Amino acid sequence: MKKIILAVILLIAAVGAFIFSYQYRNDKISQQTSENSTITDYSSSNNQVSGNSAAEHRLIAEDKKNDYQLYYDGSDVTIVHGEYSKKISAWTEAIKKEIPSIYCKDYDGDGKNELLVKVVSGEQEQQYSDEKIKYVYSLYLFKPIVSGDGEKTFSFITAAANTWKVPFESAIICELTQLKACNKFLQFTMDDFDREIVYDDKTGITKNKHVDYARALTDAKQRYYTLSRWNKGSGIYNIQKDGTITLDIQVLVSYEEIKDVHYIGDIHCQMNIHNNNFVLAPNTIYFKALDAYKTADPRDTAKSKWSCLIHNASTNTNFQSNEIDWIEAKFSLTNMNGSQTMYFETMPSMIKCIDDVKFTQKNVVLTSKKGYTFSSSVADNGKYSVILNKGSKNEQSIAYTYSIKKENGVEKLTIRFDKTYDKEDFSDVLINFGV
Repeated sequence: MKKIILAVILLIAAVGAFIFSYQYRNDKISQQTSENSTITDYSSSNNQVSGNSAAEHRLIAEDKKNDYQLYYDGSDVTIVHGEYSKKISAWTEAIKKEIPSIYCKDYDGDGKNELLVKVVSGEQEQQYSDEKIKYVYSLYLFKPIVSGDGEKTFSFITAAANTWKVPFESAIICELTQLKACNKFLQFTMDDFDREIVYDDKTGITKNKHVDYARALTDAKQRYYTLSRWNKGSGIYNIQKDGTITLDIQVLVSYEEIKDVHYIGDIHCQMNIHNNNFVLAPNTIYFKALDAYKTADPRDTAKSKWSCLIHNASTNTNFQSNEIDWIEAKFSLTNMNGSQTMYFETMPSMIKCIDDVKFTQKNVVLTSKKGYTFSSSVADNGKYSVILNKGSKNEQSIAYTYSIKKENGVEKLTIRFDKTYDKEDFSDVLINFGV
């Protein structure tokens, strides 16, 4: 991956987001990072606009309510706030890519709105997503000041890109693991740096509070890869509509079976201003998996054992082949208790060749009619699934493993779930086999 080319250094002082040790770490990290950051007071000579006046420059951004303007003359940007002004010569290449965004808000709690400017600082080639090129931004926070010689100018803090790593890691411990009980789940755990992350010996589930989950990658046959290592990627900064500053730190994963590195999600948090430094806001940090890797929480399991049997009363299968290689059947268990009889002949696919379907909290078992068998090649190639709430925002794919066994002259296909579920979760369930 090409390195991110940065025009300025954005300094971010990270502080643990967990209440227990927030204040201690906040003061400590601010002290550490102040040695590397500066608040620059510019002299009057540096603040004069050469050539044309600011009014003759092209207006590229404005906040009328707070009276801030950005002008551009083709080479320099001039920031104007009433009688205050400052010329910036380092943004020419950035403006060719994108016009800077401006936000006005009381970021430092002094009762006055400061100007925050978001500027393109480089481009990152994306090897982990569909976006080929992604802009990376730097942030500038400007405050009007009067210099020693009476000149009305600006001080600003810059701070940005890679220097968040050391203070972040001095405050927060992070671990990514793969669950023992079900290797579908990647578990991302965070805590204060001086706290130990503890796991259950049997399941691998952490006993710590701050945890989120992602789905591991599979091969074409739905076999989950084995986690090899992980690391943090780039830190991407952005500004929300209300002016809130956010940081997203990429989480990159490698597997033993393949060479490619995969971007599975972000460590997300908000940023504040503290002691003239950008710091992580307490109680805002969490891991968020990308949509393609979202999964259920394996700790959220069924409250009790249950079962629901659906018997097929149809006798007409209408299929010449006795090999079951196509099932696409939707059920709802909402109003079912114990067992129920249905006529599968009205349903499409070879579900007609199934004698009964039994759901429990941990699996679904399909029993074939006599004379029919399940296609082992379909199952071996991973062409099976159990999907809850298909097509909705709550859609979940819950199939984990399968087995085909013959009992009393008929075959049974068992699809095991990735964890146990309550019956209420099956208000809309789709079984696919060979699809």
